[in-house]
Amino acid sequence: MRSDTYLMMCAVVLVGCAGPNDGREKDHHITDSGRVAEVTVRNGSVQQMVGLSYEEQQGALLYNRYCAVCHGQEGRGDGFNSFSLDPRPRDLSDSIYMAALSDAQIEQTISGGGRSINKTQLMPAYGWTLSRREIQGLSSYVKTFATPSRTKKE
Repeated sequence: MRSDTYLMMCAVVLVGCAGPNDGREKDHHITDSGRVAEVTVRNGSVQQMVGLSYEEQQGALLYNRYCAVCHGQEGRGDGFNSFSLDPRPRDLSDSIYMAALSDAQIEQTISGGGRSINKTQLMPAYGWTLSRREIQGLSSYVKTFATPSRTKKE
């Protein structure tokens, strides 16, 4: 059985268990073997992670846990907390800006926070919270916001 099929089957089961509009959030992981150990469920709906590599899927889960509250679900710098921050969080869907950054620069920003790259100290450092592998996965996922297939058509 293909891992995508298995993922969707497990997601349907989890949605059924979560119940409609219960508001619970669960972060779950997909194992290296492709078996679903967990998926993310919000308000009875499964967050789609189809088309992402394993590393990007892991990064997506971390992004939702640590970053989306400021950077927003689509990386546009419009998260719930963004409106009380000055300066506002970076728009990660800006393809020109993101193309100019190397993997090492993105990983340094995540690891050391804004202060480590001479930017705002409001962005926390996650180097003590996340492993190097998790930071790499998060970096891989963040880069997907600036790809043409992810940009929303206005």
